[in-house]
Amino acid sequence: MLAIARDQWRLLRDLYQSDRTNLTGYDLINSFICLSECGENVEIYVTDANWPKHGSFLLVHSFGNKAEIHLNTLGESLDQLQLLLSSWQLNKRHLFCGYEIRFKHVVEQYWLGKGLSLGQLEHQGTLVYHLPHSEIKQLDLGPISDIKLGSLHIKHAAAVDAHWPYCSNDSLLLIRNLIQHNISAGAFDSEGQLLGWCLRSSHGSLSNLYVLPPHRRRGLASLLVRFMAQEIAATGAEVLATIVFDNEISRKLFDKLGFKHIQDIYWAVVPAS
Repeated sequence: MLAIARDQWRLLRDLYQSDRTNLTGYDLINSFICLSECGENVEIYVTDANWPKHGSFLLVHSFGNKAEIHLNTLGESLDQLQLLLSSWQLNKRHLFCGYEIRFKHVVEQYWLGKGLSLGQLEHQGTLVYHLPHSEIKQLDLGPISDIKLGSLHIKHAAAVDAHWPYCSNDSLLLIRNLIQHNISAGAFDSEGQLLGWCLRSSHGSLSNLYVLPPHRRRGLASLLVRFMAQEIAATGAEVLATIVFDNEISRKLFDKLGFKHIQDIYWAVVPAS
């Protein structure tokens, strides 16, 4: 197991250039290149010096008392990923983020290797939606009266975190990082009060879409998504969104805007040893 030097991360990123809808590919690695340059604790591990041939990697982002784990491979065989996980130890609580269905078995074998029962493992599913660039040009970007759109400021992080269903002792730091280092959008009233928001996750997908209850049914969620789609597309990246399986309201919103369901990905929380 080897840690790739940071000056090699762009080479790994570029191996995934051909599929920008891959949420654990190009845009994910590029996001963490930026985070590492800002002092974040990020490491990328491979099995051997032949990694440019198979592109197998394990990306670990540690913050607070937990870590986020991202993994992928360009090869058909999962042996390299299995070898990576079997030779890697992390005692703090960690989260496997956004892995494809074909990697479920790899996560399960890692889980068993830690002496845990598969009955305790939950593969939490998420839908991946995609909006092609050709569709973005057709979006109605007309404003809503008395509403101004703009990027979020670090001062808004606490409000975003407080309304996030996955809020935890460590999540505020994550939200602050997303606002500081990625595209975001806020809907503000004429007095500058924040009414709703949308972030872009480390994966590159739309996330944390939320409108405060008193201001719903005005089209603010749709406006935020359309604004974010335009901003992301301007960077050359694909516009993607992740939605938990049972969130029917969000699914209807994204369907109406022209997004298409392209994939399912999964998340798993591993308790501290």
